[in-house]
Amino acid sequence: MREVLKKIVSDVSLEARWLKTVSLLEYVGSRKISKTVGQKYPSLDILEHLNDETRHAYAFAKLSNSLAQNQEISSLCAEEGLHYFQTLDKSLSGWVTQLLGHEDMYANYLFVTCAIERRAMSLYPYYQSITPHLFVRDELRQVILEENTHRKPIEEKISQILRKYGREDFSECQAIEEKLFTEFSDKIQSYLSKIDKTLLAFGIRQSS
Repeated sequence: MREVLKKIVSDVSLEARWLKTVSLLEYVGSRKISKTVGQKYPSLDILEHLNDETRHAYAFAKLSNSLAQNQEISSLCAEEGLHYFQTLDKSLSGWVTQLLGHEDMYANYLFVTCAIERRAMSLYPYYQSITPHLFVRDELRQVILEENTHRKPIEEKISQILRKYGREDFSECQAIEEKLFTEFSDKIQSYLSKIDKTLLAFGIRQSS
């Protein structure tokens, strides 16, 4: 995915589209929180998490709009991104239900959140380091801080559940996420390769 991100930040239009997709995924995350553990009045921690995810969706959409100079643009592989998120949610929720022997929406929320935020923390710092836009770097710095704030207590609760049911660590869930994200990453790479071939066919180079 690092090579994919390098390609994305080399062209401002691609980065704008990428940020729109990231905004969409953050929005889906906030919506899932609201539909599951947020159906009844939630705890302060969950309210904070819901607030953060909603703000991130807004912030990334605003960054995308700025890079696109307020022009209407399409997302970058949005359907593939949604498929990654929805399949991960379904797969990990099924894994948790099998582990516990019954469905537990709060446990599902913890495990899916952990997988998503670990992925975000593997992407956002690197993305922050290579984007040429200062205002994008500044926003990513704030997002990373907010993600790390609620990530630690969530991982502590997951560790308690795993120990209770005789599991050593999060590795099985991590492997599920790795497989699905690799599929998503490969699809972005394939799409970018098609763009390159089209540009070469017309003798056009992307702006750097």
